[in-house]
Amino acid sequence: MRNDFNLVNLLTTERSKGIIVWLCNIGAEKYWSNLSAGVVNRQEDIAVNRMEEMNLLICREQDIVILREMPNEDYLENLKRMGFSIPTILSPENADLLTPISELVLGDENLLNKLKEAADKNDDLYFVPYGITHLEEEIAQKTGMKIMGAPSHINAKINDKIFNREISEKLGLTVCQGKVCSSTDEIREEYERLTNNEPFFSKVIIKEPKGASGKGLYIVDSKHKLESSLRMIARFSKGRTDSKWLVEGWYDKKGDVNYQIYVSPEGQVTVFSIKEQLLRDTVYIGSKMPPELEQKVLDSYVEYGQKIGRYLYEIGFTGVAGVDSIITEQDVCIPIIEINGRFTLSTYISFVNQILKDKKILSRYFRLTPEKPVNYTDICGKLDKEGLLINSDTKEGIFVYTSGTLPYKLHDSNDCCVGRAFALIVSDSWEKVSILNSKLENIMETYSK
Repeated sequence: MRNDFNLVNLLTTERSKGIIVWLCNIGAEKYWSNLSAGVVNRQEDIAVNRMEEMNLLICREQDIVILREMPNEDYLENLKRMGFSIPTILSPENADLLTPISELVLGDENLLNKLKEAADKNDDLYFVPYGITHLEEEIAQKTGMKIMGAPSHINAKINDKIFNREISEKLGLTVCQGKVCSSTDEIREEYERLTNNEPFFSKVIIKEPKGASGKGLYIVDSKHKLESSLRMIARFSKGRTDSKWLVEGWYDKKGDVNYQIYVSPEGQVTVFSIKEQLLRDTVYIGSKMPPELEQKVLDSYVEYGQKIGRYLYEIGFTGVAGVDSIITEQDVCIPIIEINGRFTLSTYISFVNQILKDKKILSRYFRLTPEKPVNYTDICGKLDKEGLLINSDTKEGIFVYTSGTLPYKLHDSNDCCVGRAFALIVSDSWEKVSILNSKLENIMETYSK
């Protein structure tokens, strides 16, 4: 099936075919970049690593998913009750919460042998990671699994914001006002140009080429902020002679739109799951599905995705790519703000309409900092008490779709808990979704100091 492998089909119309081994190796970007990670927060990293549970939203029953810990039993039961399929779950022995999952897999001979045995027994078994780095390629080599996606060096190239801008220019797509800068002096000059010439920008954004999840982005709205940002940039790039930054005007927007592209091994391009994104500054906090966009706008995104997908295939890319774009206040679409040549958080919720048919869905993300731990059973109990928990029959209400990301104390720390809550708000109307969202926000506020 390798040449015929089409991930979107396997997750929709051909769900009984093949076996997929899933690995949600969030944080793959650090293996594609030599930029400084800056200050590391262990508790934040633990919450990020446990986001791997989102993978369960797209698994089929015959699949295998590798998780560093078994999820909460109530969480698994809720997934089943909602109609999601529970695959075989494998975990590395002696897994800690901070080591990247692929390193844990490579360090566990028993797990590698189980994967090898599964690959030997099943010709139609495929390995689909969140992103492909040299670690996942090594896992595939040691187990004999067929890895689906582009080689790591291609992924590294595509996950580069400067290269993304070059793709836009090459394809004749509209790009943000700005330029690529090679020094702090050039950044300063471009800031002056963007803020003092038409069209005037009140803010400028400076982007490190391979930052991810809101990192490596500097929003500058004053000369004082510019100078403090330049000092930070200079510190992180100290000793490097090849540093470049993308400096662009900050647009007032009508909407942030994400669209997913799948490029098959044979070059077939599928554009799927166009969503309106909710962002707080530059940080993703949720998605709106389906988007409230005119049909001609939706059609244009399909055209953009097809054009981008074909170009990506020409340079050797296959697999899933998530594209972020904006629609300005002047109704100008800028089709590429950035391309992630990997899965994104948005990918994992792209197929929930297979279960929650014909519903309005708002996904939400909350950062929680309570004084006491919060587990999945507790938070669902609170939602149920308020009459907000999703009903498995009517498919209306709030569904918390990860358990391991919720806050708890580390055994070796007295620090306050840090965690993340991810929820789907589901109803037949956007008005009801809005009401449920307000009530959810009030509840989530109780979990922060």
